[in-house]
Amino acid sequence: MEEITFIGKSMRIDKFLMQEFPSATLSEIFKWIRTGKVKVNRKKQKPGYKLNPQDIIHIFLSQEQIQGYHTKGIVHKTSFNVLYEDDDLLVVDKPPFLASQGGIGVNENNLVNQVAYYLTGEVTISLGNRLDKDTSGIIIIGKNPKINPLLYQLTKSRKIEKKYFALAIGRIKEKEGIFKDYLVKGTTNFMPVMKISNKDNELAKYCETEYKVVKHIKNYTLLELTLKTGRMHQIRVQLSSRGFPVLGDRIYGNEEENKKVSRNLKRQFLHASQVKFNHPITNKTLSLVTELPRDLKKTLEKIKTQ
Repeated sequence: MEEITFIGKSMRIDKFLMQEFPSATLSEIFKWIRTGKVKVNRKKQKPGYKLNPQDIIHIFLSQEQIQGYHTKGIVHKTSFNVLYEDDDLLVVDKPPFLASQGGIGVNENNLVNQVAYYLTGEVTISLGNRLDKDTSGIIIIGKNPKINPLLYQLTKSRKIEKKYFALAIGRIKEKEGIFKDYLVKGTTNFMPVMKISNKDNELAKYCETEYKVVKHIKNYTLLELTLKTGRMHQIRVQLSSRGFPVLGDRIYGNEEENKKVSRNLKRQFLHASQVKFNHPITNKTLSLVTELPRDLKKTLEKIKTQ
């Protein structure tokens, strides 16, 4: 057991524990508070309890556990930008290199945990859409059990308009069009990938993407794409299968072309730039836009001057 006398400005017990035990996950901290392994003045409290000077905090963990959790580990911070927020909904601009949620090979510093930290409490979060770790852009997040099932239905019924910017290798001649395919899951080097299939394959799922050519830059095409379905790696696979892979894509892309821009571009040139939907509770139309991040802008400038 460890006993700590709180000194300083009033703050929430969960935030204090995050600072005191940087290697503990948010879920662990909430569990300690909920189960009474952390008490204030010998009483169980809620994560939102505000500590006052001279409060006595008791930590009912072994000395080995306490020592381990004191070790510097997980960084509790946020790296996303908030585009919209109300009591029920949060819409953020996710930076590249941040996983949307936890999973195999994903550390605790993912978007879901960052949002939990941002909301500073034991919350039930749901994602209205997901992005690959290396894809930047807009993600819609439900903040409570009231909106989460409504957000799920909104997503399932395809009532969220989602637009992306992508830079494809090669010059696409048609100014606009629609990609229609059937995709099936597979593996490459033990990694899950999507492959073009045919509609007779019972495991294949239909996917559809509208595209418009924004402009040609030398041997590249900047595209605005609108998802009509939301399959894993949909845009990347559909472009690659037509001979126009996304620049920087290490799975479906062109390795030689990727090397040409590797100094400035460390990921695929893909950005979720816009969403439009009706708020699941208020029915208010929300239209949110985010500009290309700095690394993608620099890549475009570099290509122009090559």
